[in-house]
Amino acid sequence: MKTFLLIITTLLYSLPSLANKALAPTFINVFNEGPRLEVIDYVSNNMSENVIERFGIDAHVGVFLNSQNTYGKLQLIKVLPPEGNNEIVEVISSNNKLKYNLIINKEENPPHKFNYFTLQDPESQEIPKQPISKQELKKALSSFINNLAAKDAFSGSVLVAKGRDIIYQDAVGYANRTWNEKNKIDTRFALGSINKMFTAIAALQLIEQGKLKFEDKLIQYVDKSWLPKEHADLITIRQLMTHTSGLGNFFNDEFNQSNKEIYRDLAAYKPLISKSELLFKPGTRNRYSNSGMLMLGLVIEKVSGESYYEYVQKNIYNKANMPNSGSFELDSVTNNLASGYLKRSYSNHWVDSRYTRAVKGSPAGGGFSTLEDLHNFSLALTEFKLLSKAFTEDAYSEKTQYNSAFWYGYGFSVSGEPNNRKVGHGGAYLGVDARLDIYLDSGFIVVILANQSDVVAPVRRKIDELINRYNL
Repeated sequence: MKTFLLIITTLLYSLPSLANKALAPTFINVFNEGPRLEVIDYVSNNMSENVIERFGIDAHVGVFLNSQNTYGKLQLIKVLPPEGNNEIVEVISSNNKLKYNLIINKEENPPHKFNYFTLQDPESQEIPKQPISKQELKKALSSFINNLAAKDAFSGSVLVAKGRDIIYQDAVGYANRTWNEKNKIDTRFALGSINKMFTAIAALQLIEQGKLKFEDKLIQYVDKSWLPKEHADLITIRQLMTHTSGLGNFFNDEFNQSNKEIYRDLAAYKPLISKSELLFKPGTRNRYSNSGMLMLGLVIEKVSGESYYEYVQKNIYNKANMPNSGSFELDSVTNNLASGYLKRSYSNHWVDSRYTRAVKGSPAGGGFSTLEDLHNFSLALTEFKLLSKAFTEDAYSEKTQYNSAFWYGYGFSVSGEPNNRKVGHGGAYLGVDARLDIYLDSGFIVVILANQSDVVAPVRRKIDELINRYNL
């Protein structure tokens, strides 16, 4: 079978200009048929040495293995014209039956090894034009989710609602694979960076109350020993909220090598942040920053006089009716808490990710929630129970005037068209994948929570397709 696939893909790659450089035939062959040791060998021999050195071979093999598990075998449809150093082929995933552009980015100079690969949604997706009913949406989504679960390509819970009306909610897979404990509707899943929404709302509440200002300097609230020496005095509260502060990411080598039990409060992160240099002068560029959001949490503590966790509990979780949400310590006994799982280079089996994560989440992410709680949060947000209408709409409006990314507001991702806006946030870490999407104009709310790496994207795409058909 492997030989047959290699012959077919090689024939499709018969163009003279690509014959000596094409990576896709062997890549797809290994992706479809390669066991763990073969994947390690392939990545080691065909990936850029500079990229491997930067992130480590284990990280890249892990991405490959988890992608194999999520997408299954890739059926090659056609070779697309290359774009720069990107080799592009159209494929279909055997697990979800969706089309993708497999993009393999290669080194500019010989031997043209690959830097990374991605399975990207086509720019023009083929969405059926016939409208569907509520029941048809529910049936189609149920079939899609159960098919993925049967292939072990999705473990988690999913909710689709239109306002308060829940159209679909279900849970599949295992919350704990060791004890064969299944995921349930009320299972608490790790959120990753979804928590950034709560941190931003907390800061906006204090700004709305006049206790904090957008242009206040960070050093007014945080001891300078936390910060890099150069330009740190320029960082503003707004820059923390828009990822334009120049602060980087505390999930670095020191964090990876540290004892995760120490991270029980914000002060524990100081050694990780204080040793880092600014990536650029504050306000001049943007770079998604976990360190910046953690610093915003410190500001919230200083201004409110409470711990970050106490403030969010009282002013967001309680107000939004989110009784099952929180930053639960992983070494405590917490009911209905899902463990996270992923594929790693050193094991042929699923690996539990709890030992890679801080024992307690931070303002940058790592808390837990449920389908119902995030549905309630979305309703409270859009009914302006957490912030005034003006501040709420400001939170999920893009901030390019401040050099922020076009897809980001204050702690919210922003996308869609003027009459079909979508806001929310995603979260991902080892064994964690989550997404909240609020369709502001149609009223849909989508929550996808998974305790498995890199599995949310196909589910999110399918739901978006079904919602678009429902709105016809």
